[in-house]
Amino acid sequence: MIPCITDSHIDELQVKTGLVFDPERRQAIKEFVDIQACPGSGKTTLVAAKLILLAKSWKQSTSGLCVLSHTNVAKNEIISRLERDENGRKLLSYPHFIGTIQEFVNRFLALPFCRTKCIKIQRIDDDFCLNYIDSKLSWKARRYLDGKPKASISDLQVRYVGGAFEKVIPGFKKTSTSDSFRNLYLIKEAMLKEGLFFYREMFEYAKAYLDINPNVIKAIQSRFPLALVDEMQDTSIVQDEIINKLFSYRGVALQRLGDADQAIFSGGEEESNNSYNDLQLQVINTSHRFNPSVAALASRLSTNKVALSSTHLVYNAQPHTIYIVDEQSRSRVLSAFAKLCANNLPLDERHPIKAVGGVGKTKPEGLTIKHYFSNFEKCNSSKNFKPEKMIEYFRRAQKITACNSDGYRMVLEGIRRLLPIAGYEYVPISQLKSMIKDSPKRNEINQNIIKIQNSVLNDSNTWGDNIKDLLTDLGLLDKYTVLTDFISYVAPSAITDDEVVSANMYVEKINDRDIYIEVDTIHSVKGETHSATLLLETQFYEYDVHQVLDYIIGVKSTTPTGVRKPKFMKQLYVAMTRPKHLIGIAIDESRFPEAKRAIAISNGWNVVDLTVGN
Repeated sequence: MIPCITDSHIDELQVKTGLVFDPERRQAIKEFVDIQACPGSGKTTLVAAKLILLAKSWKQSTSGLCVLSHTNVAKNEIISRLERDENGRKLLSYPHFIGTIQEFVNRFLALPFCRTKCIKIQRIDDDFCLNYIDSKLSWKARRYLDGKPKASISDLQVRYVGGAFEKVIPGFKKTSTSDSFRNLYLIKEAMLKEGLFFYREMFEYAKAYLDINPNVIKAIQSRFPLALVDEMQDTSIVQDEIINKLFSYRGVALQRLGDADQAIFSGGEEESNNSYNDLQLQVINTSHRFNPSVAALASRLSTNKVALSSTHLVYNAQPHTIYIVDEQSRSRVLSAFAKLCANNLPLDERHPIKAVGGVGKTKPEGLTIKHYFSNFEKCNSSKNFKPEKMIEYFRRAQKITACNSDGYRMVLEGIRRLLPIAGYEYVPISQLKSMIKDSPKRNEINQNIIKIQNSVLNDSNTWGDNIKDLLTDLGLLDKYTVLTDFISYVAPSAITDDEVVSANMYVEKINDRDIYIEVDTIHSVKGETHSATLLLETQFYEYDVHQVLDYIIGVKSTTPTGVRKPKFMKQLYVAMTRPKHLIGIAIDESRFPEAKRAIAISNGWNVVDLTVGN
């Protein structure tokens, strides 16, 4: 029996936490209806509140809540909220599950299927698979794929089609006798033999498991009579199909939350809309993040025509600015935006300033972030930390001084990477913490972690002894041979963390105020809050800002059509809903005629021409 949440329950939680839930949010907490929650609406707070209230009245000991998210960031945010509440903490262990869709599918569907079919699973890791394929690729196959712009080695995967598995060989629609086909085919055969898989392939095994064993659906529904899916807009077609097959049944309470206007992660064959993004959903349109002037401008880019509103009581109109640039002045836009921020942002503002663009990958042609900021390297983003060696997790943990729990979590990330390499299931951090807590060796494990964290990580012998002690207490020493590569010693990099971060950071001192602007891709900043955001026009076949310029300046309001325009609209919507105070946009002078500049000014924009004086 699923507990009923009433207004009195919500009132009690408000008194306890100091939170306030308006009628729209109360309805989302009390009912199991799909929600479109706008940027900055406090969706995570709402989800955590609902889970805490459900946990307080949950009586069943063998069935629980299933909470799925699209990313580890969203999952960890939910978990951190639950950890602070005595009832919320009940949800962090059996019979409940809180994790990513990938973790859920691996644990309950894909890995059980692989065990029944004796399919070896050594490692599930896109980056590792790509490096493996690249290292085995013949020069003929490489040259062949270079001539096929729509073919990628990332497509070298297994698919489950019509009740059978087939290998997708990129660049080929059918079997071929060519050397390139044979090279790619043999690489995939070797990957299967060694147990190396892309994340996406686990969903194919999950589909097969559900196909051959329908009782799995009943078992999962019995275990999880309630499912809540966060970030639903980013689910792919195959993820959406699995979620619907498992949880869209009478007797199972399913609620999906997200924002279809921010659906920017799908791509390739996963392009088509899913069963969530196509619906007219119950909307929460009030944001705690940005001021009313940001809300007014960003609303123009809502594909679903959501009129954003702000909980900020004062309408403090800011000088939101469109910068006109050309090839000579493009590199000056960061300085111009820094001056705007220095003169308009509150002195006590602590959220970052960021400059973002759609295309971060360096290309000789087209227009990318690097054309505005030559130092930019996507791999230097602070979010891209996924080292090849275990020791780097301990080095990063040593540099985290803000909170001991953050350093411990970083070490656990490294330990979690050990498990699939050793042949075990990939587990979420919360489950790993529980496993260590319940282990009879928990004291020894934690003492070893502390010992390694406090050691000087520049001596191979000391590292070798310490990591063997840790593996012994973790019960993984017998897997030493297969773990050797990941746990082997590597000397510290000559580049420090600070230098890596600064590689993507523009810094300027203005009127005795240091302005830092971090440069990143739009995809990387999704979910973040900035004090100010500068949107840099980039090119993916077409120029993104130019394609939706009429919406930005308030000329058009119809739903965009075509192949790329809707995608650009959603990307730019994500960018323009990050800042609390200020929006900046850079566009080339050739794509912003005089007539449109006048319209932009009359509709709430400042326009600054940086090409003057070139």
